[in-house]
Amino acid sequence: MSKEKERDDSDDFGGISFGRMILTLAVVALGRPWETVKELFRWVRRLGRRMLRLALAPFRLATLIVWSRLAGRRPTFEDHLHRVDEEKDPS
Repeated sequence: MSKEKERDDSDDFGGISFGRMILTLAVVALGRPWETVKELFRWVRRLGRRMLRLALAPFRLATLIVWSRLAGRRPTFEDHLHRVDEEKDPS
């Protein structure tokens, strides 16, 4: 194909221009407003959950690191010695 005959498919949606596709979607959405609103709320809820998961990811990672370090720590002999000293000290 020569450069003259190449098509610009960046705004081509199955033979429909991007503007006409938007117009068609708007007409369909206005024809069924309650279903459109219901779908929009579903998409907003889904995106909200995803954003919340992404926002909480660093806190979950930090919690996992702290929990794993605390869960695997067993008392050492030094901990045992300090505990015995604390029990004897009346102050």
